[in-house]
Amino acid sequence: MSRSLQEYHARWQQAMQEWNFHKIVDGTDMTNDSCVIFESAHSTPMGEGAIPLPDFGDAICWYRYIRVPVELEPQEQQEGSIDGDILVPIGLEIIERRWEHRRPKLSDDELQARRAATEQALDGLLEEFIQQGYRTEMSDRLREIVNHSLLDFELHEVYVLAGDLNALLSFVGNPLADYDAYENEEEALRGGSSAKAPAR
Repeated sequence: MSRSLQEYHARWQQAMQEWNFHKIVDGTDMTNDSCVIFESAHSTPMGEGAIPLPDFGDAICWYRYIRVPVELEPQEQQEGSIDGDILVPIGLEIIERRWEHRRPKLSDDELQARRAATEQALDGLLEEFIQQGYRTEMSDRLREIVNHSLLDFELHEVYVLAGDLNALLSFVGNPLADYDAYENEEEALRGGSSAKAPAR
């Protein structure tokens, strides 16, 4: 069951104040409400990956409280938050510098306006999700909001269980399926999502 609007905001605000959002992400047990998002970053290949979250509302909050504040922060604050003593592998440093040259240049006023509009859109989607429950088109809207607003990270896929389980297993593979027991991978993915699937 989804939480109230106030509970979502309070939970993520507390996590950000403690800078401990990992307790939400890393503590996620997959359930019929879970949501898995796949995203990547233009600035670094290390930004690509899957993030499991308790539900679709938490996926919205991931961008509302993690990605948006960091990416759409005024440049002066971004520069002041970087620790110059942190050593970055030279390959990643080159990629990041190249990205900085291609990164859209926005003034602080433009960044603040974009951040306000994005947070408003995400808050509206979260409220709609809480009031009406999840609908497939909400994933499309989340992708649209994120990819239209963020400068670096891009949201590729949103899988909401249990309806998107087969699509998720098709994308990442089924760790419980014994692929050698099936004639082909497609049959393994179909069979592997059932209780009768051969286990490794």
